[in-house]
Amino acid sequence: MSVGIRRLLTASAIVAGIVGGLSLLDMVLGVPFAGFSIMMDVMFLVSSLLVLYMVRQCFQELR
Repeated sequence: MSVGIRRLLTASAIVAGIVGGLSLLDMVLGVPFAGFSIMMDVMFLVSSLLVLYMVRQCFQELR
């Protein structure tokens, strides 16, 4: 696997983890965004989990 592809997948996994963590923290504590919209938090969490799943599948396929 190319170094550029590996870096891109790693960066997208890190960003998806940060977004998922912030949305989960907002749903539980209401800290970063003051609990503005629970529906958006759920959508961000689901989308970040999907991105993490796709990154995992890419790493497994390119091994």
